[in-house]
Amino acid sequence: MAGSRVRQLSRLKDRSLNYEGLKSYRRAGQRRGTWGQLTDVEKALYRCGLWVARVRGSITSIKLSACITDIVAKLVAGIRTRIRSLGIARARTLREKYRSAGVFDWAPELGPLLSKSGYIMYLGVMEFNG
Repeated sequence: MAGSRVRQLSRLKDRSLNYEGLKSYRRAGQRRGTWGQLTDVEKALYRCGLWVARVRGSITSIKLSACITDIVAKLVAGIRTRIRSLGIARARTLREKYRSAGVFDWAPELGPLLSKSGYIMYLGVMEFNG
């Protein structure tokens, strides 16, 4: 998880958090439907960052830019990223349930299956579609 945030920060470093960039990220999030998935606090924080960028030119506060970067990562996340995160969450849930029920004792081959990327994507699609 920390490695992906570092990559996101390095990608966003090229495009500084200025007003035009933040406006385009919000538009992209609205088109993809990810803007509606943000909490009210995240939307308010993003609007605050947008205002700061408009008034000052760009966001210079490290804390605010870290929060805005996390929100931007949520806004630009594609469907594949959302499916993968849902699949990982489902695989973790299944792993805990199976461990507590003792399933791995009589089916040890199930452990590596819960780590395969194809199966994780399958679980994510099943969770995404309901």
